[in-house]
Amino acid sequence: MKSLFLSVTLLLTTFLNAQNNKPIKAKLQKATVYLQGAHLYYSETVSLSQGINDLVFENISSSINVASLQANCKEGTVMEVRNFEKYKERKPATNKYAREIERIQDSLEDYKFYDIELDNKLKVINVEKNLLTNNKLMRGELFNDSLVLLRESMIFLKAKLNEYYEQELKITRNKANNAKIVSKLHERYNLLINLQENNGEEKQENETPTMQVIVTIFAESSTQTQVSFNYLIPNASWVPQYDLQASTQSNNFQLKYFANITQNSGLDWKNTNLTLSTSNPNEANFKPELTPWYLSFLEYRQKPIVNYLSNALAPMQVTRKGVMTDDVKGEKNYDSQIEEKPLSDYIEVSQNLIRTEYEIKLNYNIASDGRAHKILINQKQVPMQLAFAAVPKLCNDAFLQAKIVGWEDLNIIPGSARLYFDGSYVGEMYLNASSNTDTLSVNLGRDKTIVLTRKKLKEKFKVKLIDNEKIETRTIELMVRNTKNMTLEMELEDQIPIVQGTEEIKVKLLHSDDAELDELTGKLKWHVKIGSKDTKKVTFTYEIRYPKGKPVAGL
Repeated sequence: MKSLFLSVTLLLTTFLNAQNNKPIKAKLQKATVYLQGAHLYYSETVSLSQGINDLVFENISSSINVASLQANCKEGTVMEVRNFEKYKERKPATNKYAREIERIQDSLEDYKFYDIELDNKLKVINVEKNLLTNNKLMRGELFNDSLVLLRESMIFLKAKLNEYYEQELKITRNKANNAKIVSKLHERYNLLINLQENNGEEKQENETPTMQVIVTIFAESSTQTQVSFNYLIPNASWVPQYDLQASTQSNNFQLKYFANITQNSGLDWKNTNLTLSTSNPNEANFKPELTPWYLSFLEYRQKPIVNYLSNALAPMQVTRKGVMTDDVKGEKNYDSQIEEKPLSDYIEVSQNLIRTEYEIKLNYNIASDGRAHKILINQKQVPMQLAFAAVPKLCNDAFLQAKIVGWEDLNIIPGSARLYFDGSYVGEMYLNASSNTDTLSVNLGRDKTIVLTRKKLKEKFKVKLIDNEKIETRTIELMVRNTKNMTLEMELEDQIPIVQGTEEIKVKLLHSDDAELDELTGKLKWHVKIGSKDTKKVTFTYEIRYPKGKPVAGL
């Protein structure tokens, strides 16, 4: 009997709890933003009654991923967690606006018949006008010899036509006014119908439900505890952006690491703690499987081979949007000279086997507007070496470059970077963390005070014919003149041709002044040191052997 009494009491308590539930407006505590998607975290202090408690939470994103929803409770057992779409309750329709609706219906009926009356008048006028204009007397086909009668007929025709056109204009104006009045009556009629169906409240065009999360918790006794829940949303993301700031006064690059955060979840993130993660929960996590690789003979036509080596072996793809020259000035980065408190004081970086996370210990407001919100998440000093580089075959300007070694240890993901040198904007490049080189070359601008020339030495150009073979020997001279008041180091580049698709053409490097040769690309590279007001020359000689009588493309 006692057991039965306890069971009934428990059921009654549960029923009363379910009936008296009031939605709790949960506060968003934290958002972990992924490269695509975000995890939203909530935590609320609640009071639990003995038995089963249904806690209803609002302030939930409408784009919730239901499969990711989870909850926990310190002093109770979570039995179920689910979402619910709550629509606004509709009130029963009333007859409050019935009399006015009836009057508008009568008015619309009257204007309908009035419009028909105006149309009929127009028809009558058109019939009379046609009869008059088609009359033989009005057209001058009778009494050809009577000019007086013809003149009187024309005066009568003119007067009647003016009368008809005046009546038509009046009727057209009445129809236009009639249409305006009918349109306004229809608007008023639709509004009254809407008000009548919604008991005096205007109906929204796109009525969206209120999203709720319902957490069912069993408590052995009444208590106050903490309930937490979280879920994933798809429509949020962040992309990296970098600022690289260099100076002639320092051997370091200042790397600033920004995150452009966007979210369109339908929920504004107010005073929210942010964590940025380099993972993407929307990517498939299935390891690909290899399938058998079969070989067989095919008959095919020989096609020209295109040389892609120069692009495939480039250590870094750089997109330049502008460079500094003597007569073009970039925008000033005045903020680079201002002392800033290190952001590392507010950011904790953690790494595991598959991702890096940046936990920002400052709260942010991120509106649900789909716009990018730029946040500085890290900054570092990166060692660099300044040097000049030039390719006289393609350009007579020298380029100042910063060499960064070991940049792959910076834990960055691919993204665009803005370049600044001595406070001036230089251009943009793309930082590619997946590059297989350990040195990053950053172009900082052109220097036109270094004089560069390249010429073919005609006196050393030779052509020989041996049997059926033609041999050409060519010599190229590169000259660099340093007009600065300082010694500089420079990396010079040139090339010799390479052969593809045939073995009948042979290229051989005979002399290169100790250049580094890349045999796959034919690229030659010299590292030269030039004193102030000094000139440095390098030469290279190569020969080309090919069958006599066969022209060679590319020479």
